[in-house]
Amino acid sequence: MPRSIKQLVLAVYHAAVEPLTALRRRSARLAMFEPRGEAWPPEISVRALRARDCPPRCKAHPHRIEGVVSRYLGGPRKPSRLTPLVIDLEKYPTNAAFEAYVRKRSSRSLPKVRQAQRLGYRAGRFPLSRHVHDVHAVKTSMKRRAFGLVLDYWLLRLEDVGKPAVKPVAWRPPPCRRHWTMWWGVFLPEPGHAQGPVTVDERLVAYVKLVRRGDFIHYADLMGHADSLDANVMALLHFEIMKWLLDREDPLVLGVRAVLYGAAEQGGEGLVTWKKRAGFEPARLTLVEES
Repeated sequence: MPRSIKQLVLAVYHAAVEPLTALRRRSARLAMFEPRGEAWPPEISVRALRARDCPPRCKAHPHRIEGVVSRYLGGPRKPSRLTPLVIDLEKYPTNAAFEAYVRKRSSRSLPKVRQAQRLGYRAGRFPLSRHVHDVHAVKTSMKRRAFGLVLDYWLLRLEDVGKPAVKPVAWRPPPCRRHWTMWWGVFLPEPGHAQGPVTVDERLVAYVKLVRRGDFIHYADLMGHADSLDANVMALLHFEIMKWLLDREDPLVLGVRAVLYGAAEQGGEGLVTWKKRAGFEPARLTLVEES
């Protein structure tokens, strides 16, 4: 029942409230960014890369884009009602080039990463089942965040997050390199820390659910524990992921054109400022129709 209540509230919000809020906020939010070129926000064409050429175990739908990410994608006949915030990877031949651009926007972002590392935090991939309890703790650590009240604080049950592992489990690469869902987290060593019956010896304090659909990756769910936000764990998580993407060594990231994280009209101004300092910019994501 709690999960169905949350789904109903979100469905009403996305259908009736968000479009009006986006119209009211758009001009002021776009003014927070510096236009780059005459065609602004720029158009970025992306492909979903339909699953017909994927391995048999690929879970991507062959004819549509699943989930909330479809709200950010426009087309020739149906532009998006939101202004996506995107990092266009084609602009940055290396991670060093991306970090140089970030420094121009904010001299404080990258030092925050080093500060978190000095405190002992590290970022990396993990299987969700290994840290279900920690993810639940993160999600329920605050009553209010940048989007407003957090329904999960009151409604989220452990089983809503996932099925906890009952024995040690290692991360495994997804079967399809063009369509996948992957969890990245920030961890702090803690000998003896357990997830149910499984001792993991480290605590997950922040996470992001990454979803790749063809040419683009979506930050579908990004959150940090209230007790660790001041340690700059979110900056560490984001910039470690960007390094992974821009090093372009892992086959799972080859061909990625853009990274999407919500829209300029969503959340509070503080969240938009964080995204700006993290390298995100307004864009028009156009989904190329595939035959």
